[in-house]
Amino acid sequence: MRKTIEHVAQLAEVSKATVSRVLNDSPKVTEKTRERVMKVVKELGYYPSAMARRLTTNKAETIGIIIPAPHDRTFGNPFYTEILRGFTHQAKIKKYDLLLFTNEHKFNYSQLFYDRRVDGLLLIGVKRNDKGIIQLSKRKLPYILTGKIDYKDANYIDAENRKGAYQAVSYLANLNHKKIAYIGGSFEFVFNQERFEGYLSALRDHNLEYGKELTMESISTQESGYEAMRKILKSSSIPTAVFAANDLDAIGAMKAIKEKGLKIPEDISLVGFDDIQLASYTEPSLTTVRQPIFKMGTTAISLLVQLIEGKEKKHPKVELPTQLIIRESSGGKI
Repeated sequence: MRKTIEHVAQLAEVSKATVSRVLNDSPKVTEKTRERVMKVVKELGYYPSAMARRLTTNKAETIGIIIPAPHDRTFGNPFYTEILRGFTHQAKIKKYDLLLFTNEHKFNYSQLFYDRRVDGLLLIGVKRNDKGIIQLSKRKLPYILTGKIDYKDANYIDAENRKGAYQAVSYLANLNHKKIAYIGGSFEFVFNQERFEGYLSALRDHNLEYGKELTMESISTQESGYEAMRKILKSSSIPTAVFAANDLDAIGAMKAIKEKGLKIPEDISLVGFDDIQLASYTEPSLTTVRQPIFKMGTTAISLLVQLIEGKEKKHPKVELPTQLIIRESSGGKI
């Protein structure tokens, strides 16, 4: 027979409300009562249901994760794997469950709260004009974005995208490269625009010309990086260096350069962005801008829990520093 909260209350000689307070770690219970109730809980092997907890505390004790990107680009991208690892690590510490939503449909973010399915939301890869975020903010529902959007009151955590890109391109310029190509994702996402702006800023500061034929848009996959690099190599102005705004594009570009019979870094130097685990295992190993993806995940959870528990009243905006990791593909000193 399944044990219930009534059984615990009867054997411990307390009310059901007292049992509930003990199980929810309420400070309104004496230590003596807490010990007596927990002794019975252990003897009975009683475990409260999630639904019962929700009804008692009015909390789902669950954080929702929304990834609006297509499935193939989500699970094929190590960035998502690493940030999810950060989420799960910190959620366990904070004692929250995670509920993952991954499809390409438009979500009614607010409805997830009203259905009591989640206490807060983490949103990865949201487009810059997502109107659903404005509604979350106006209704003061707890959420954190991983990446900025155009809305000024959005809650987010991000990396220093402009600074990281600027550092990468400046590094190539200091290696005496005069023609530096760019491969990067759509400006539907703010972080892509920021990385492109960092690229342009470094060209200006080093008195290098910007060539439109050396700039290619991708969808941040190895395949798109490969195709973008092939187009660049067919242009009349072959670059001596390439900055790819993510590592998957860089790895794809590496394949296209080799197929052309060119050597890396002797003929073309290559720098990526992210520092996914694969970057150190490519041949040659990939110079890249490291963004602290795991830390972004853990920090996002911590910020969100503060919002859920009412400990953070403002709109948190956090940018974590990046670091240029020099390896073989750029040809500079390691």
